[in-house]
Amino acid sequence: MYLGKFVHDSGLDLTAPTLERVAVRGVLFRGSQLLLLRSRHGDYKFPGGGVESGETMTSALQREFVEECGLREVEVGLALGLTVEYLRAAEPEYEVFKMTSHYFYCSAGVAGAAQELEGYERELELTPEWISVADGLAANRAVAESGIGVQRWLPRETQVLAHLSSDPVA
Repeated sequence: MYLGKFVHDSGLDLTAPTLERVAVRGVLFRGSQLLLLRSRHGDYKFPGGGVESGETMTSALQREFVEECGLREVEVGLALGLTVEYLRAAEPEYEVFKMTSHYFYCSAGVAGAAQELEGYERELELTPEWISVADGLAANRAVAESGIGVQRWLPRETQVLAHLSSDPVA
């Protein structure tokens, strides 16, 4: 299922030389609570990240749950859908960076591993939290409205949270 397309930089020629990256994101519920990563700005994102060379989507998502949430043995289930994002590429040989994020329903998981955040993730103080979809959606909308600390992922993650809540995004 196609969950959304986001063009972050105006004036992009989407037919120009493009660097593509595939990412995976986990949708893990415990009852009515969803596991999300809260940033120091108060917005939420789904656990996940880029699929590295030699990894399957499943192994990449399981690795990301360990690194970002300290959660081992997560079971990756059915696909929820995907989003596509476009922005200006940082690499001089490309004009466009395209990231396709695949969202998967997940289950189980064993807590106890330490977070292993990347530099930008540490700067944002990403912290795993169990939260309702409605509360995560409200927090993301409030951060977007404030304009303070808005990350590139905010429209994407807000769209997916809205889909999960069956609430149309304005």
